[in-house]
Amino acid sequence: MVLSCCRQAARAGHQATMLLLHEPTWIKSGSFKVSSLGLKAGVADTPKILGEWLKDNPQDVVLFNSCDEFDVIIPYLPSTTKCIYVVHDTAAIYWKKALSEESNLEAIIAVSENVAGKFRHLLKEPEKLSIIYNGCVFPELQISNAERNDDLVFLGGDNPSKGAFDILSLWKALHGTGFKGDLQWFGNISPKFINRIKALPNSEKIHIHGHVSRDLIFSTAASSKVILMLSRAESFGMVTVEAMGMGCVPVAWDLEIGTKEIVSANKTGLFAPLGDIKALAKQIVYACENYQKFEAQVIERARKDFNEDIMWQGYQLLIERIANLQPINRSKQNEEPPKFERPVRRFQFLPASLRSTIREFVGRSPVLGYWLRDKRGW
Repeated sequence: MVLSCCRQAARAGHQATMLLLHEPTWIKSGSFKVSSLGLKAGVADTPKILGEWLKDNPQDVVLFNSCDEFDVIIPYLPSTTKCIYVVHDTAAIYWKKALSEESNLEAIIAVSENVAGKFRHLLKEPEKLSIIYNGCVFPELQISNAERNDDLVFLGGDNPSKGAFDILSLWKALHGTGFKGDLQWFGNISPKFINRIKALPNSEKIHIHGHVSRDLIFSTAASSKVILMLSRAESFGMVTVEAMGMGCVPVAWDLEIGTKEIVSANKTGLFAPLGDIKALAKQIVYACENYQKFEAQVIERARKDFNEDIMWQGYQLLIERIANLQPINRSKQNEEPPKFERPVRRFQFLPASLRSTIREFVGRSPVLGYWLRDKRGW
């Protein structure tokens, strides 16, 4: 999302810079500047170092994307800099800084109505909040219908909150229906979890890809029919959008999460009652057997409404609006920022073995996982 914003900003004539905490190893760009503080996570002097970087590289507008080490500096920035805070998740750890620094921010962005609904009512100046959906650039889609397999794509690795344990039960249910397609499983998966996958019936039809390039994910989605979206806490749904843009039909749990803002039931995707594995399997079979009913609408929805050009229009309009606002005399702008202190996560105080047990217990229950979805980072 940030890559897309920087790329579009550069095309619009702005001098855009992507600033990272770590040294970048994967970013390819030619139209905008990529800089790094060259630090590790949690370095105490990060706010001071960031302040020095901004003095040497003054910016008209700075967009903060929920980086704890960077967020500290917001009230210390000069009034000549406009500040926008972008909230990407429904969990409180991702939006509480926007609340506490509301008076020092010109604007706040939520990437979905689902996210905005978590804190809009807590804002003193709700007019500062805008909803701008994420967008991306899609590769050309060249494959014909005849070349698509009844394959399923899952990008959750072994993450319980993404539905990894659901997939184990789902595959057994699909096996019972005589389903002939393959499952393309992406993401980091532990050896222990891989053993569980190998113990499934027809496990030879489950292809474990691990952590791979986006190009491989796009090309795999372009030859598959269904993207499995079983997350209990999908704040927006970039994975859903990217797969839809390549022609995959989303099949998801029927939850009030970001997926519902992207997918229309029975038009651009299918939903199943939370935790009902048999109903989920039935929807998958239906999507594969009736693929042509969905294909065109699915692709159009993603590529028309969630491309990076549309996203940038929202950012550009917001930037133009706040450019005309009176400068904010920030609460600590003439002071030196404090050292960064890593936030305390109570869950981390528990032994690793106990944390793993709790994650697995919650992960095995879609309903429990949904109830606890915004406790992440507790």
